[in-house]
Amino acid sequence: MEMTEPQVWTLIGVFAAVMIGVISLLLRQGHKTLTVLSHQNESTLASLSHQNESTLASLTRQNEITLTSLTRQNDSTLASLSHQNESTLTSLTRQNDSTLTSFRREIEARLEGLQGVFDARFEAMDAKFDARFEAMDAKFDARFEAMDAKFDARFDAMDAKVDTRLGSIDRRLEDLDKEVANLATRFWGSS
Repeated sequence: MEMTEPQVWTLIGVFAAVMIGVISLLLRQGHKTLTVLSHQNESTLASLSHQNESTLASLTRQNEITLTSLTRQNDSTLASLSHQNESTLTSLTRQNDSTLTSFRREIEARLEGLQGVFDARFEAMDAKFDARFEAMDAKFDARFEAMDAKFDARFDAMDAKVDTRLGSIDRRLEDLDKEVANLATRFWGSS
């Protein structure tokens, strides 16, 4: 299947637009995922904080010693959950980064492959055009040489005709000159 240059450029443009769209969708999906995880973490922390506050309020009424013990327990639970949330968020960020990196590498590899295909096609088209132009150049050279040969032959023939006619005219003039000289000699020589 042969494609014209505008068709090839249109294909390149469509492919580039699709690739940009895919990258945009992947980045948006990653951003949405991070936003959802952030909201989940915030709601979890808010929920745990609310539970801790209600537990602390009821324990304050019961006993100050129990309150201190529960406060320490809640603080350690919060620290643990915070640490877990941070490690989960870090893990998800790393996964997202590795996924994006692999997509980038895959897209770069595909683009390089396409660039190789397009380079090969352009080189093939250049070779075709070079061959056609060389053939046309050879045809024109042959035609011009044939026309030169025709003109040279015609000019040589015309030159020969003109030389023949001029030679004939010269002979006639010489004959006339001789006749005029003879007539003059007769006319003036006899008197």
